[in-house]
Amino acid sequence: MSYRDDAAFWACPHGQDARHGCVTCFEESASPDVELPMWDVAVWFTSDQPIPVKALQDVHRHGRRFLLDKLSAPHIYLLTGHARAERGAQAVAGVVGFLVHNRHVVDAFTVKDTRAVRLAPSPDVPSGERVWP
Repeated sequence: MSYRDDAAFWACPHGQDARHGCVTCFEESASPDVELPMWDVAVWFTSDQPIPVKALQDVHRHGRRFLLDKLSAPHIYLLTGHARAERGAQAVAGVVGFLVHNRHVVDAFTVKDTRAVRLAPSPDVPSGERVWP
């Protein structure tokens, strides 16, 4: 895969690299088109500074089933959430966009890995089928 192909693969509809986040994708996910597929997104990232425990606990207030957990290694965190989006890259951009939007909580971060799993639209279809992007 060339750099150009990689950039297109990771680009959200607003031209941002999903791994760097997109505030517009995050804001659009607040009132999403219910016809869009639902994605279960996980983002592993490091932070230069520790995130206060109170901030970790308050993330769930933002809805969309967002959770922020500290892993056992220093300054490594896991952010999970649901997002409605056409493609997995857009779903990741919206969830990482949450971090960008909340710079007062997470000052500087580096995304290490991501996962986006398209959730099944109905109980008749097996869920957890990995579809990316």
